[in-house]
Amino acid sequence: MRRAKAGTRQSQVITELRSRVMHGTFKAGEKYSEAALADELGVSRTPVRHALTVLVEEGLLTRVGARGYAVRVYRVKDVLEAIDLRGLLEGYAARRIAAAGPSAELVAAFEECLAEGDAIFAKRAFEDSDEARYADMNRRFHGLIIEAGDGALSLQMETLIDRVPFGAPDAIAFDHMAEQQKFDMLHYAHRQHHGIVEAICQRDSARAEALLREHTTPVKQSLGLSAPVGGRAGDGPAAGRSLPFVDMDMPADALTAPDGALVDAAGPDKPTARKKAMI
Repeated sequence: MRRAKAGTRQSQVITELRSRVMHGTFKAGEKYSEAALADELGVSRTPVRHALTVLVEEGLLTRVGARGYAVRVYRVKDVLEAIDLRGLLEGYAARRIAAAGPSAELVAAFEECLAEGDAIFAKRAFEDSDEARYADMNRRFHGLIIEAGDGALSLQMETLIDRVPFGAPDAIAFDHMAEQQKFDMLHYAHRQHHGIVEAICQRDSARAEALLREHTTPVKQSLGLSAPVGGRAGDGPAAGRSLPFVDMDMPADALTAPDGALVDAAGPDKPTARKKAMI
């Protein structure tokens, strides 16, 4: 990996490893180690260790043994519900902030995030570490909403992120989407950031909540689970892609074992077949 500032390098490692899960480079059932990944990426173990921890918290990986990691598997329904629930939680938080009126400190923090995003998209195309910079900014932006909205919501969001992939606001993936499509989609999401902040500052609680719920659309589009603007479901840029961590045939009562294997809720002696989902 090319040289970069510590914070940016960390985000790049997270993005790279998340991408490997999404592309199927990390195979279900195989074990991956911190040391081997650090050597492969040409970085120290510290950013790899943190990145693996982040992906475990996002629900994309599970720990295997003392130092191993494996891909987790979920139903499509689980992923969609996690994305929608995140929109509900953040929408509720935004409603509370708007109703009470944001503090000057919160507005300043929002404006800092917006300015950073504006600088990225002013270039009309991603350069070098722009995607990692956007991910950092996006995580801060959504963190501000949850933290300012209600302390209890932070705990609920942590639980959501720990259980199902894409519960986290920065857990967005684009597979082999064209660079311009990726840029346009994130630019649209950032314009939504502006609308959200405007609604909060105007104390329009209903609009702030509605915009946050709608803000989950780019995540679904990146996964091919939502129609693009003016299109139909299944026509998105990622339509027809295979999501390695999604199992279309997993029964409702199936669980993911700690080692990443699937077992039936009736007991660990009844293995459940795994099949990649075509979405």
